[in-house]
Amino acid sequence: MFLFRLPSLDDWRGFALALIGFAALAIPFGLATGLYDWSPVPLTGQVIGFAAYLFFVPAVLEELVFRGPLLWWQERRGRVPIWTIIVSLLVVVIWHPANTYVFMPEARALFSDWRFLTVAGTLGAIATALTLTTRSLWPPIVFHWLVVLGWKTLLGAPDFV
Repeated sequence: MFLFRLPSLDDWRGFALALIGFAALAIPFGLATGLYDWSPVPLTGQVIGFAAYLFFVPAVLEELVFRGPLLWWQERRGRVPIWTIIVSLLVVVIWHPANTYVFMPEARALFSDWRFLTVAGTLGAIATALTLTTRSLWPPIVFHWLVVLGWKTLLGAPDFV
């Protein structure tokens, strides 16, 4: 099964390049547009516990839902059609503001903000590329986790997120 396929060393090298590339784009964009605010939080037991939580929600949960079907398609039918990739990315971007109507009403303004949606779409595109090139969900899960963790611990994400 794709989730349990262990990525190769080359897969992890590609992951590292993707993470560096994302950071090189997203951090300056977020700081320049006011989406981010450099405000590191001290490392405490509470932060470590929260980091563990973030691994599962949103990283594992969202990657299973949004990238898992792409791997299922790839495993069962071979090449993933471009329309499937586009739909997957659109669903990811639409999911963020939509979920605020059910789960997180306090995040509605942020999750509908074009700056946030730009970063979320970029994260989704890179996670999709990692999924399809590595044929595993582990690199996109770790990627998603590190991005959200960095936002929460270094870049001033609101407490309600």
